[in-house]
Amino acid sequence: MNVWTITSFIGFTLLVAVISWWYTRKEDLTTRDGFFLGGRSLSGVSIGFSILLTNWSAEQLIGLNGQGYSVGLSNMGWAVTAAIAFVITAIVFLPMFIKKGITTIPDFIEARFGGTARNFIAWLFLINVAVVFLPTIVYAGALGMSKIFNVADIFGINEDSALLVSIFFITVIGGIYAIFGGLKAVVISDTINGFGFFVGSIFILIMGLIALGSGSMANGVEHLIVDHPQMLNAVTSPKVSVPFGAIFTGMVLINIYFVCTNQIIIQRALGAKSVAEGQKGVLFAGVVKIISILILIVPGIIAFHLYGNENIRPDEAYPILTSRLLPSYMVGFFGAVLFGAIISTFNSTINSCSTIFAINIYTPLKKGDVSNQQSVSAGRIFGTGLAIFSALGAPFIQYAPQGLYLFMQEFNALFSIPMLLMVVVAIFFKKATVQTTISGMLVYIALYLFFKFGYTGWDLHFLHKTAIYFFCGLAVTLLLTHYFPSTSVEVESHNTAKVNIENWKHLRIASIMTLVLMVATYVIASPLGIVAPISEVPMNLLYITLASIAAVIITNSVVKKVSQTYFS
Repeated sequence: MNVWTITSFIGFTLLVAVISWWYTRKEDLTTRDGFFLGGRSLSGVSIGFSILLTNWSAEQLIGLNGQGYSVGLSNMGWAVTAAIAFVITAIVFLPMFIKKGITTIPDFIEARFGGTARNFIAWLFLINVAVVFLPTIVYAGALGMSKIFNVADIFGINEDSALLVSIFFITVIGGIYAIFGGLKAVVISDTINGFGFFVGSIFILIMGLIALGSGSMANGVEHLIVDHPQMLNAVTSPKVSVPFGAIFTGMVLINIYFVCTNQIIIQRALGAKSVAEGQKGVLFAGVVKIISILILIVPGIIAFHLYGNENIRPDEAYPILTSRLLPSYMVGFFGAVLFGAIISTFNSTINSCSTIFAINIYTPLKKGDVSNQQSVSAGRIFGTGLAIFSALGAPFIQYAPQGLYLFMQEFNALFSIPMLLMVVVAIFFKKATVQTTISGMLVYIALYLFFKFGYTGWDLHFLHKTAIYFFCGLAVTLLLTHYFPSTSVEVESHNTAKVNIENWKHLRIASIMTLVLMVATYVIASPLGIVAPISEVPMNLLYITLASIAAVIITNSVVKKVSQTYFS
């Protein structure tokens, strides 16, 4: 590592820190709204970038590119079909949550079911984050930093020790942002890092295509399409880790949980200065999430073309591509951007967990007799302990057999889908009680654990199983609710929103365009698009573009007419 690498890394990292400090220096971080929700003053752009950086991070950049290296675009559903969840959030969940003036998802559950349900979902969320999510984030980030900067060579240590050094560095810096800066510092740093992340990732994509084309980007694109075309097939590929049909079962459920009801993501939108700004940010994130396959999966496919015969581990593909292709001064800059993305997810997660602990666990334990300052202090202490715990668990993620990304998604499903079940029941089934709902959740958990660790002879992808368990749990809840319905009459709470609650005027057309883009992306990554003879690709893309424009116009007209007829 030369002086340019070190200088560009330190320079960009300090720039982000200074700007974040400058814009938050006058913020009141002693109040709950100030520390946990950024004072409810966030713009759509800030929300969008913060959601993206919270979501992208190293486990996406390294993990999904690792999947791209091993199976190609057939795994792109995790990114692309998230658009469905973003649209649902913008139309249904976000306006409802903001109108109710909630700070956390357990707040919403408590208002519907009471303190027992609040405690259940709060602890389920915190256990999921502590055991699965945060250690995976820290490990992925440490692996990337260690490989890009050759930490082992710098300090003269082995690879395992280099990983531990990187874990320590990420934990300390990320913890400082989250524990002392509050949500607004997190969001501001996310916005800056988000721009740098996107620019740097596009640059790596371009450099990869140039390397693949022996100096010509156009030739690189041609090689990408012509050589190993199965790697660009997301629909009928013979090489998959996630079957195409799974995007309609467990994958869509996990994405809906992650975007609509996951505190880590939704907290950014809850800090919006209006419902409209929150909707803009959420849909912006949904569109960019679809396009992000160009930086989250395609570079991994390029690495397969370039280094596929070197027998490297999939999770090492992206760091190796980066370190080999970028000039030294860009290695430092992109390392700083990647570091920013890593700590973005890390500190966002710590901040969200601190919020839930302080508001939904600590305050009720104290019978509500807690000042704002005490609540914030409790959140900070809990966040510190969580950061340390995640650092201790991170090294063990390297032993996941199918790569870090699938490990994280598979075990997330154990904890996240029961939480989604509770939120869905709370919204749509007014006669359900806390007892009937938790019974359904426990049925899901029991089925998941039994077929994961007990009977293992059921040869079905875990995403299909996840959907089956979900509907079994929901069926149990509805059956019990039929026989033991709630006898209390739910009283609609008055509007407690603290911001403007009018919907964005372009919400309908923006939502339709997002969903059409999602479908068009799948058509492009199929034999009807680029998985075809190279001579047919230009006309295929033209047809897909024209069909997409027509679909937007027709769908918008139909939805507008239906809404005017039945909902005006």
